[in-house]
Amino acid sequence: MIRHFLCSALLLLLLHFLSGGSVACASAQSQELLVSAAISLKESLVKIAGEFEKVHPGLKIDLNFGASGELSQQISRGAPVDVFASAGWKQIEQLDKGGFLLKQSIKRFASNRLVIIVPPQSPEFSALEKLSCVKSLAMGNPETVPAGMYAAEALRKAGIFQELSGSHRLVFTENIRQTLAYVESGDVDAGIVYSTDALMSPKVKVTFQVPENYSEQIVYAIAVVKDSKNNALAQEFTRFVCSKSGCDILRSNGFLPNSK
Repeated sequence: MIRHFLCSALLLLLLHFLSGGSVACASAQSQELLVSAAISLKESLVKIAGEFEKVHPGLKIDLNFGASGELSQQISRGAPVDVFASAGWKQIEQLDKGGFLLKQSIKRFASNRLVIIVPPQSPEFSALEKLSCVKSLAMGNPETVPAGMYAAEALRKAGIFQELSGSHRLVFTENIRQTLAYVESGDVDAGIVYSTDALMSPKVKVTFQVPENYSEQIVYAIAVVKDSKNNALAQEFTRFVCSKSGCDILRSNGFLPNSK
């Protein structure tokens, strides 16, 4: 009876060991990363994530796109995000000060320019100040959308922000792609977007490029969220985004190299 008990116990231990081993093996082969990113990065990050998955069999990268301000708020409230890619340095800085990011992982990796877009058949604007005559101008909400923050800064520099906002001619959008959609549909006279977003649409035309000195530099930054459960893999992904392969994809979509 004792021998039977010992054999049964050994068998159970062996089955437990084999079960644990197979689970560990499966988890090593099947991993996931959740990347929250500015929606202006959508086309580029879809390609970059695809290339990264090719060299990491079993890895699934889930991409969550939106306004950088809203995404950063989600992270500060505990969203299970592994990597954050922002269209504004402000959001990265705030999360870093709050202790939500892995400091050594923070990297600036690209820059962009603001442009004025209009529907194809609309009159063109030769200067930012000329926008004072529009009936409606779409731009991101300066509180949550970095492009909106940069646009508001540029309009103040041109001396027309108060005039436009005071007469309720500014249409604030939830993200840069919504701004683009409003101009595409003709719901507004003009919009302020990134040059990369304007390149994505044949339904708008660029009428003016906002001078660089009208706002602070448009910087894209990426970082690993400190509470990531896939810390090492998340850091590897951020390095891949900043690598030559990642930068080549970004440049092919109109992004500029980071000059800082």
